[in-house]
Amino acid sequence: MARRRREDAENPAWPGLVDIFGFTLAFLLLLWFSANWPEKVENLERKTRNLGAQIASMDTTNRQLKEINQSLNEKLRLQDLANQGLAGKIKQLEESNTNLDAQTKVLQASNLDLSGKIQQLNQEKAALKDIGLKDWEELLNLLQARLAKSKMMIIPNKNDKEIEIQGKPRITFETMQYELSPFDKHRLEALAPILYELRQKKKFFITINGTADPRELQNLAPPRNNTELSALRAATVAAMLEKAAPGLGHYLRVTGLGVKGHERFLAPGENPDLIYRQYRSVNLVLKIDVAAIMQESTANSAQ
Repeated sequence: MARRRREDAENPAWPGLVDIFGFTLAFLLLLWFSANWPEKVENLERKTRNLGAQIASMDTTNRQLKEINQSLNEKLRLQDLANQGLAGKIKQLEESNTNLDAQTKVLQASNLDLSGKIQQLNQEKAALKDIGLKDWEELLNLLQARLAKSKMMIIPNKNDKEIEIQGKPRITFETMQYELSPFDKHRLEALAPILYELRQKKKFFITINGTADPRELQNLAPPRNNTELSALRAATVAAMLEKAAPGLGHYLRVTGLGVKGHERFLAPGENPDLIYRQYRSVNLVLKIDVAAIMQESTANSAQ
């Protein structure tokens, strides 16, 4: 291979060509930049405006976020206060629940005690139900034997330990009157000693129930109404019994029951005094004196 000659590498025209090439390239670049400069400036201004708008939007968003953050912080503060209040209420509820548990235990103990008392009362009630029952049965037998031939009707009531005595026919009164007829007086005079004699053997009291018919009664002077009239009829019978058997009055109870029965349509020719006479009456109810029997039993037990 042929060696390059020294004189070829040291060509004196080569540096000048390099300078011309660099100058030309710089000139061309300058022309290119000059041709695109307004557009680049416009693009830069547009980007600058867009960037400013984005910065303003970001500032607005930032302020909104700060406000939201402040609002959230306030809500958190209020929620914290609410939680503190709720914690206090929960504590109060827990204390109330503890008190309720204690009260429940007390009530349960009271219920147990009350149940025991109720059971005791039921036992006492069952025992009371039998008190006087034997006396009632014996009194009923005595009455049936003594009044077998009399004009009296006996109606027993075992549950209430009562014995009702009615006239046969019934003891009745005239309209608006409370005086006894001679026939009824005679029957009561015969009955009174028997009742007094039986009272010495058995402890009972006698309720005399007077009634009036359903027709309205209004007077200025006594009897002013049917209730007073019925009470006067019962009082008349009580006075007759006491007169026929002195001492029997201690065991008599007078009751005016007022009106009995209902008014009804009367057919032509019917006499209302006769129709309603059955309601102007009295009846006697003998009731075993359980309290007196218990008092006597207690006194005997104490002795």
